[in-house]
Amino acid sequence: MRSAILLAFVALYGCATAPGYRSSSVRPPEAFRETSGDAQPATPSPESPHPLSPSPVGRGGTKDEPPVSSDYWDQLSDTTLSRLVGEVLRGNLDVRSARARVSAARSDRIRSVLDLTPSATLAAGYSRQRLSSASFPGSFGAFPDQNVWDAGVNASWDLDVFGGIRHTVQARGALADVAQEDLRDMQVSLTAEVARAYFELRGAQEQLLVAQRNAENQRRTFDLTKQRLDAGRGSAFDTERAQAQLSSTLASIPAREAQVAAAQYRIGTLVGRSPTEVARELEQTAALPQLPEVASIGTPDVVVRYRPDVAAAERFAAAQGALVGAAKASYLPRLSIGGTAGYAAPEFSSVGNQGTLRYAVGPVITWPGLNLGRVKAEVNAAEAREEAARAQYSRVVLSAMEDMETSLARYRAGRLQVERLQDASAASERAAELARMRFREGVTDFLQVLDAERTQLEAQDRLAQGRIDAATAYAALYKATGGR
Repeated sequence: MRSAILLAFVALYGCATAPGYRSSSVRPPEAFRETSGDAQPATPSPESPHPLSPSPVGRGGTKDEPPVSSDYWDQLSDTTLSRLVGEVLRGNLDVRSARARVSAARSDRIRSVLDLTPSATLAAGYSRQRLSSASFPGSFGAFPDQNVWDAGVNASWDLDVFGGIRHTVQARGALADVAQEDLRDMQVSLTAEVARAYFELRGAQEQLLVAQRNAENQRRTFDLTKQRLDAGRGSAFDTERAQAQLSSTLASIPAREAQVAAAQYRIGTLVGRSPTEVARELEQTAALPQLPEVASIGTPDVVVRYRPDVAAAERFAAAQGALVGAAKASYLPRLSIGGTAGYAAPEFSSVGNQGTLRYAVGPVITWPGLNLGRVKAEVNAAEAREEAARAQYSRVVLSAMEDMETSLARYRAGRLQVERLQDASAASERAAELARMRFREGVTDFLQVLDAERTQLEAQDRLAQGRIDAATAYAALYKATGGR
C-alpha cells in the first residue's frame, strides 16, 4: 500500500513539473530587405540567447522605467519638436495611467513574494458563552454562562514544497514586465503621434502659405486682365476666368486654416495641456525640418527584440508558462505550519496572568485527492492560455517585421518623392512666370497663363503634401523601431 501511494505521488510529481521556457517559433531574417545593405548580419555567439528569448534585464518586474531616447528627434534640429516630445512624455494623461498600472503590477508581485514568508495576525475579542450540558453525559444541571476575554497572535506558513507559489511569483514578475513594456510602448506611440501632429501642423502651414502666395499671384493676374479690358486690349472672358481661378484658390484657404488649428489642438491634448493655450504657442509659422537619410538601423533580431510590443508579448507568454507550473503544483500535497498563541481569561483584568496562556502549533497537510478532475481542468485551461500566448507572441514578431520593412520602404519612397516634387515645383514656378510675361507682351493667350498658374499651385501643394508624407513616414519609422 505504501509503495502504491509513493508511486502515485511520483507520477503526480511528473505531471506537476513546470514547462521550460519556449521562445517564438518565428526567427527574423539576417538583414532588412529595405535597408541599403550597411547592416551586418547577426552572428550570435554560443552563449548568446535565441534572438527573441527574454531579456535578462528586468526579470521579475523590478527594472526601472527605460528612458525613451530623444536622439532620433534631436537630429532634426527642431527645438519646438524636441520640447513637445519632452512634454508628451511628462504630461500625457495616458502615460500617467500606464505608470500607475506599472506600480500596481509591481505591488502584485511583492504581494505574491510575501506569500513565501510566514504571515501573522493579531486578534483580540470578547465572547459570552454557555457550554451545552448534553455534550457532557453525567453532568448535573446546566453549565453557567462564561465570559471569555482572548488576545493573541495567529500565524501560518506555507512551505511551498512543490513550487506553486514560486511559479506564481514568476508569473507576477513577468506581468510586471508586461506593464513596464506597455508603458514604453505607449510612450513610443505617443511620441510618434505628437511628432506626426507637429509635422502635419507645419505641412498645413506650408500649404496655407502656398495657397496665399498663389492667390496673390492670381490676384495680380486678375488685375492685369482687368486693366487690359479697361484699355480695350482684353476680353471679359479672360477677366472672368481669372476671377474664377482666384476665387477657387481663395476658397481653399479656410480649409487649410482649419487643418492648422486642428493640428494645434491635437498637440495640446497629447501633451496634456489646454489645446487653446498650445495653439497660441504654435501660431508662428515654421518650415518642416530636413529629414536625414536612414541607411542602417541595425539587424532585425536586435530591432525586433527591442520593440516594446514584442517584449510585452514575450513576457506575457512567459507569465502564462509560469501559471501552468502553478496550476500543476496543485496535483501534489500542500504543507503548511500553523500556530496560535495568546491569553484567554474570564475577566479582562486577568488577561496575561499566570494560567491564562494558551498556544497551539503543528503542521497541516492538504491534498485535493478527490478533486483531481478539477485540478486537471485548471491545468488544461492554463496550458491552452499558454499556447494562445505563444501564438500571439509569434504573430507580434511577424507584425513587427512587416511594420519595419513597410516603414523603411515608405520613408525611402517619401524622400525620393520629395526630391522629384521639388524639381516639378521649381519648373512649374518658372513656367508660370514665363506665361505671365509672354501674356503681358502679347505673345500668347490668357489660357496658357491660367493653365500655368493652376499647374504651379498643384505642384507646390503636392510638394507640401509630399513633405508631410515623408515626415510622417519618419515618425512611423521611429515607432516601428520601438523608439531606438
